[in-house]
Amino acid sequence: MPQLKIDADLRSIAKGNVLSDEWSKKIYSVDASEYCLFPASIIQVKDNEDISNICKYAYSHNVSVTGRGAGTGLLGQSLTAGVCLDFTKYMNKMIEFENDYVIVEPGIVKAILDKELKKKGKFLPPDPASSNFCTIGGMIANNSSGIHALGYGNTIDFLDGIEIVYSNGSIESLFESYNNKHNSKDTINHVHSTNKINHLFKLFSQDILQYISSKFPKVTKNSCGYRIDSIIDNSGRYLPHKIFTSSECTLGITTLAKFKILDLPLYRSVMVIGFENILKAIKVVPIILTFSPSALELLDSSILNYENMLYNKGSYKFNSNKSGTILFVEFDGDNLVNVELRLRLCREKLCAYGEIIEVTSDKVSSEKIWSARKSALNNVMKLTLGSRKPISLIEDTVVNPEFLYEYTLFLLDVYKQYKLDYVFYGHAGNGNLHTRPIIDTASNSYKHLIKSLTDDVFSKVYEFSGSITAEHGDGISRTKYISKMYGPIIFDLFKKIKFIFDPTNIMNPGKKIIQ
Repeated sequence: MPQLKIDADLRSIAKGNVLSDEWSKKIYSVDASEYCLFPASIIQVKDNEDISNICKYAYSHNVSVTGRGAGTGLLGQSLTAGVCLDFTKYMNKMIEFENDYVIVEPGIVKAILDKELKKKGKFLPPDPASSNFCTIGGMIANNSSGIHALGYGNTIDFLDGIEIVYSNGSIESLFESYNNKHNSKDTINHVHSTNKINHLFKLFSQDILQYISSKFPKVTKNSCGYRIDSIIDNSGRYLPHKIFTSSECTLGITTLAKFKILDLPLYRSVMVIGFENILKAIKVVPIILTFSPSALELLDSSILNYENMLYNKGSYKFNSNKSGTILFVEFDGDNLVNVELRLRLCREKLCAYGEIIEVTSDKVSSEKIWSARKSALNNVMKLTLGSRKPISLIEDTVVNPEFLYEYTLFLLDVYKQYKLDYVFYGHAGNGNLHTRPIIDTASNSYKHLIKSLTDDVFSKVYEFSGSITAEHGDGISRTKYISKMYGPIIFDLFKKIKFIFDPTNIMNPGKKIIQ
């Protein structure tokens, strides 16, 4: 069907703005990744009925549909050659706010939500570095985490319900959990208007659940593939809404989300410690974890503008070969004595390993420190010089912290073997290092080099029962590696789930499952 006819049809169907001019397509053809893909049309959707009607049309005409928030994805998750649904203009509101939960539309920016929650002393802990720009819908699609995932968990841990529009335009609200121990099948059939959730449930026998438990990554963060390890919890509750977390709009379009929220901690203290090199910093991570910090972050000298980052400049200086590394440790809670005790004991323990640069409980100083940490990705991107760029394919691996030292040593050896410059930063407490090799993408050997390097690194991640994707998603870049990470049995489950929810493969095709 001619695109002009599709655009005309969409204008007659959609409540929101339909954009099909070349300038709009150019704007929506990029995100924070290296990719560029021009959409056929952009629709600034207004509500769930709008999305439903668009999906009905797309389903009947075999037109692909993809949701988009702020475009902060690092791997091309929201890029499409089909219809791009933009939630940021209209579907950006807080719908309901109670003492222990909030219901929001997917286009609300995380920082705006944070501001509203803070007025009542509440917060939603996942705090990605792009919080000032990223939307809640994007955080669900990626299972975003951030600095405080160590102490609190990831987006999937706080998502308590969701409203979804499926590829055929049907709308389903999933704001309950179900006990699969007693007549759960009857309960599910009775509650749900569609049959998709029933079919999903039938995939998971006790043997399959045990197999999933044995084969899924042994880490605290994971955005690779579909999170089938989370849809039935330890008490036997069926939590079908969890399947949409980390699904990158490949199973349906989120129109509402309910999140559990917490009281802001009364006390917070941050400690900054300097080390001669990254290995010495990584070595103490298991020691720090014994004191139960709420955050444990790492920056190395390749991206650290040290002189400008601290509110009170410390005396620590990098050694002559500029290999210094800094760790940020935060303790928080409602008991001041306990927070100060953990901080003091940790500080006393670390004095023998590194130099204490700063310790603060001052709000302004703490915010300045965390702002510096959150700017790490921006600093990385500034290292681009012509065709010489920091490459993102291996930048989100995660292993259990007990293996982090061995894994970091391996990465350094690999970079040395390939004669590459590199950067390191990330969430050391979770074992999640954001490392990027700096490679000349114009080189004739670029494609072979990145493939060989990626195969080496991902193989080591598999060996440690880690994940190739901790929090940034699979997108265009990593989807082809999902099957190898999980193996044929689990990947076959992923394909069955994709077919249940999107049998015609129009929902963000090419992500998660390649058909």
